[in-house]
Amino acid sequence: MIDYMGPSLDTTIFAISSGVWRFANHPDQWDLVRDDPSLIPGAINEILRIEAPIQDFSRYVARDYDLDGILLPEGSRAIVFYGAANRDQRQFPDPDRICVRRDNAGRHMAFGAGPHMCLGMNLAKLEMRALFTALARKVKRFHIEEEERMLNNILRGLSKLIISVE
Repeated sequence: MIDYMGPSLDTTIFAISSGVWRFANHPDQWDLVRDDPSLIPGAINEILRIEAPIQDFSRYVARDYDLDGILLPEGSRAIVFYGAANRDQRQFPDPDRICVRRDNAGRHMAFGAGPHMCLGMNLAKLEMRALFTALARKVKRFHIEEEERMLNNILRGLSKLIISVE
């Protein structure tokens, strides 16, 4: 259980606070969510896409692999940059803009992919959905009073976020 719950603490907290931060900075997107709570699952995917709590992860290369003409040799390590993949203009037009109606936001890499998919992703999404559903009923606006990005090579999030609400 520790291996399941432990790693999810910082990442889920960062995803939620990053979502609140995004909605504070883009109140038009929060209005859409408040007016239509059925957008919450897509909004969560969009938050995870644009603010992936884990920016990169390395993997062992089990066999020689050709990646668009670049050989990744067996036995080496490759780093998957989730944050960069989630901003790929070929996959996500206007990738730096949050759009809770983005139809392909669920293709984000915030939880990895394939056999390396995060085991706790459903729990994280459930927690985010419960929180944003409750907030959508109660909060008209988020106002940032103070913010500070955490400096970390792997995690992306806010080390301090003080908000007021109306």
